Amino acid sequence: MLEKIRTYWEIKPIIIITLLAVVSRLLAAVFAKGYGMHDDHFQIIEIAQAWLNGKKVWLDTPGTIVRSLIYPGIHYLLFAILENIGITDPQIKMTFVRVLHAFYSILIVIFGYFLTRHISDLKTARKVGMLLAIFWIMPFMSVRNLVEVVCIPPMIIGFYFAMKKDKEKNWFIAGILFGLSFIIRYQVLIFIGGVGLVLLSQKKLRTAAVYTVGILASTFLIEGVVNIIAWKSPVNPFINFILDNIKNRYNYITGPWYNYLLLISIVLIPPISFFLFYGVLRSWKQYALLFWPTIIFLILHSYFPNKQERFILPILPLIIILGTVGWQQFVAKSVFWQKRKKWLKASWVWFWILNIILLIPVTFTYSKKNRVETLYYLSFKKDITGIVWESHHRITPFIPIFYLNQDVPLYKYPATKSSQDLHAEIDSTGNPMPNYIIFLGEKEINKRILCFQKEFNAKLTLEKKVKPSLIDAILYCLNPKGNVNQVSFIYKIL
Repeated sequence: MLEKIRTYWEIKPIIIITLLAVVSRLLAAVFAKGYGMHDDHFQIIEIAQAWLNGKKVWLDTPGTIVRSLIYPGIHYLLFAILENIGITDPQIKMTFVRVLHAFYSILIVIFGYFLTRHISDLKTARKVGMLLAIFWIMPFMSVRNLVEVVCIPPMIIGFYFAMKKDKEKNWFIAGILFGLSFIIRYQVLIFIGGVGLVLLSQKKLRTAAVYTVGILASTFLIEGVVNIIAWKSPVNPFINFILDNIKNRYNYITGPWYNYLLLISIVLIPPISFFLFYGVLRSWKQYALLFWPTIIFLILHSYFPNKQERFILPILPLIIILGTVGWQQFVAKSVFWQKRKKWLKASWVWFWILNIILLIPVTFTYSKKNRVETLYYLSFKKDITGIVWESHHRITPFIPIFYLNQDVPLYKYPATKSSQDLHAEIDSTGNPMPNYIIFLGEKEINKRILCFQKEFNAKLTLEKKVKPSLIDAILYCLNPKGNVNQVSFIYKIL
């Protein structure tokens, strides 16, 4: 058996690499429940389910929509199919979503390997393939609904066709694929423009024209047609996206210009991350078609004030590919490193040990468990007249009502809201008094419970206590002000 594996590794390593990628991602699909960031749930899943429930979320506010309808629309169709065959449980539906994303993300690994094989040798392609397959954050991120990751497969495949023999057919296909990637994530326009600039600098005007036609073909026939039907304009969300980013550039997470460089350096694990950075810089001329779009993307995101970690994810595979190729070529010609192969080997051993240590817990992380499981528990209650979501925070954290799986009144009760205002809100709806309350967080929990009982003349009985997952709990300890992954207490209101 070991001999067979060794043979495959030497002759057809893509089989082993793909198998590792599939296994790691399927494990994440089954065990890494919940959602990673707010956008991958509230801008995709909640929207798709709302459409299925007959609500015109987004569709009635054309002037504020900054996203394509295509990706949420795919989930709408998936949920419609699942519910049509009797699958309505939100956790089961999300398992289907994660499994589909797991297999879809394998394209990054396969075409990342073949792209590397095309521009380098088998040994380098094997290393790149392994990095893309089981790099510690990749399985977890690959099964999320993050457009920053979902846009990568068509983009990587597009680069693969672009780097093949300079045939117009390949460039037309590359254009179509880049267009598909743009539909998912509008910032891919930076990659599209970067490739175009390289072609123009090389005076390949005919190639650039064919590439542009491919982009326009896919974006108009898919995105443009849908937007015309929805908004009477083919570019409405994209224009809104640009204006919204300019207007709110300081209203989210901001940071210094070197924020992303520091983040990538840590995520890729030093000292290997420094080797990869050097490898990328060495490739500026030989692999200009890959280098300049990547660098321009990094520079523009580093310059822009709004800096969220997920924004930089699209260039991670390209840094791995370019960095590994450039570094391997450098080492092969470096007298210094040829005399210090043990140092180099030790660095990679350190990388893989730490990578595996991180890979295992992250792949099995149930993100936002306390909020998801709280509402999923209540989804089985058939006597709900209403739910109060109480929190000691000034603003109520996002509530993933998708997991509640029923349309019942839900009232937010943050620390800044008085009991009189909550009373007035409940009375204004004409609905009965809520009979469940969720207390988020342990801070002064007994005092908060007593206050609610007194102010609403109610008796509370504890139904369930939901703890966050291990990683969520660690993140909360590291950043209690910016993290709300706390214990949830579900009480029945009598």
